[in-house]
Amino acid sequence: MEITCLQMDVLISFYLDGDLSDTLKRKVEEHLQECPACKTKFNILSSLFKDMRSVRNTCVHEESYSTNIHPSKQYQYFKDNLSSYLDNELPEEDSVKMRKYTIYNKKARKELEDAYNIRKLMHDSFRKTASETKSDFTKDIIKHVSEDDKNLEFNPLISVGFAFVLSILLISAVIIYVLSM
Repeated sequence: MEITCLQMDVLISFYLDGDLSDTLKRKVEEHLQECPACKTKFNILSSLFKDMRSVRNTCVHEESYSTNIHPSKQYQYFKDNLSSYLDNELPEEDSVKMRKYTIYNKKARKELEDAYNIRKLMHDSFRKTASETKSDFTKDIIKHVSEDDKNLEFNPLISVGFAFVLSILLISAVIIYVLSM
């Protein structure tokens, strides 16, 4: 049984958590040795997981033993707003706070860099999958919705908009899931 790159996208996080059977673990390791693209994704995710665990342990240590909890609040603010910052959805004042924090905090810089790398990998993977797929799911959905529209007499523009919104929501959900890991 060969593991595909698409399967690897799902299995990498389980592999990093140690939640795979010995057989699957060996197959993942074999694939990582043979596939440079998956090896790159693995290295980035592995580094991100390691940094996140380190930061979490540091924050727990600070909150338990220090009377100055302020740095961990700054970090929590950074974590809570990272996705919005990446999507340029923050007000200018908050964006400036995020920039200043990442300038002065090495771990925040690394986490921001990893988030950008993951975002790029996801985008590249999506484009590659879309180009390799023989069927255009968006067109299929629009066609299916259009056929239903004829029966229900909906405006075709509403159907196209609906299909577009569904596609965006699906992509956003995947991005949010990956960034929340």
